[in-house]
Amino acid sequence: MARRRTFAVVAIATVALSALAGCAAAVPTESISVLAGNEILTADLGPDVSARGVVLAAVLLVAGDVDKAVKNGVVTESEVLEARQAIADGTLDIWRQRVESDGATP
Repeated sequence: MARRRTFAVVAIATVALSALAGCAAAVPTESISVLAGNEILTADLGPDVSARGVVLAAVLLVAGDVDKAVKNGVVTESEVLEARQAIADGTLDIWRQRVESDGATP
């Protein structure tokens, strides 16, 4: 069941990544960023941030209810802030690479 959920999340994220480029201007951004650029691939993430959560939060920002996801514990506020910054900075693909390197592939 967990594999199926992980596969679904990665599949949705992959499809949504192509849509994010066009929608990035409509997503609000935050001025606070924990990580930038290539640091994403190697830095220790905080206890409330995971690469998978950041990518999922980005998908939810574009095509879902991110507030409901935070309320239900699907993603954290920190992951939403990172996702917003990643969209604004164009680093979401680096977060996707981090998901793959962390072993969260289907």
